[in-house]
Amino acid sequence: MRLLALPIILAAALPAAAETAPVFNRDIAPIIYNNCASCHRPGEAAPFPLLSYADVRKKGPVIAAVTGSRYMPPWKADPGAWAFRDERRLTDAQIALIARWVKAGMPEGNPADAPPAPAFSSGWQLGEPDMIVEMPAAYHVPADGPDIYRNIAVPLGFAEDKWITAIDMKPSARAVVHHVLYFADPNGRAHQRPPQGAEPGFSGMTAGGATVALGGWAVGAQPHFYPDGLALKVPKGSDLVIQYHFHPTGKAEAEKSTVALYFAKKPPERLMFPLQLPPVYSLFSGLDIPPGAGDYVIRDSFTLPVPVQAAGVGAHAH
Repeated sequence: MRLLALPIILAAALPAAAETAPVFNRDIAPIIYNNCASCHRPGEAAPFPLLSYADVRKKGPVIAAVTGSRYMPPWKADPGAWAFRDERRLTDAQIALIARWVKAGMPEGNPADAPPAPAFSSGWQLGEPDMIVEMPAAYHVPADGPDIYRNIAVPLGFAEDKWITAIDMKPSARAVVHHVLYFADPNGRAHQRPPQGAEPGFSGMTAGGATVALGGWAVGAQPHFYPDGLALKVPKGSDLVIQYHFHPTGKAEAEKSTVALYFAKKPPERLMFPLQLPPVYSLFSGLDIPPGAGDYVIRDSFTLPVPVQAAGVGAHAH
């Protein structure tokens, strides 16, 4: 028998191409500028700016940690079977890219690839308002003490009904304003209530006859117009009532907000109405959270009598 020597061909795996490390100018800057800079800039609520490579590099490990845990950007809604307009959630790929960049030493990259730094209007984000309302006097928040709920009313002087499509506000002492709620008093009497003490307005979590809810503002909130064809009615002769929740920070502050109102050009084709579940912030639903309890749940439901579209969903907790 004759044996033939057959050649054996072995294919060695080639080394994988080295993964290119992300760089700031090309990969990270668009994420930061589009999702973080609106709050992380001078005069806004965030504690440090993120408007340049130097700013972001200084806080790189922190950014990787808070985006990885989804603590930032602030967006409370879980992903669902529907899309939220103006959603502020980073994708898994964006979060992973930030983490890789920090791990690679936070390289800057080619300056030619850098997008322009974000520019923000020194005025109102939604453009020139139809009406600007200024609080009549500053409320002085003490350095220490319990949280304060204070209602300050301003007559609007409407000679006819108005339809609100957006509201924006500029607090003068943003650090102490936990949130505000906007209301309209159709009777126009809230501003006639005598002040309680030396400070303007009156205390309490009820707005003193202001029965028309107009939304609110909290730290980090961005103003938006209602979807086309939707607006909230403010009857003629109404007062605007701003209900503040102040949280002392260790430093005395004087808060005197300016509020911008935007009006629809005509009455809307459809009406909006609020639906709160459970009603009145669960006050009649046995709300009593034991100290230290986690995952405390109160359930409620309501069957709508007609088909509707949801213009907004919100939760309020402390």
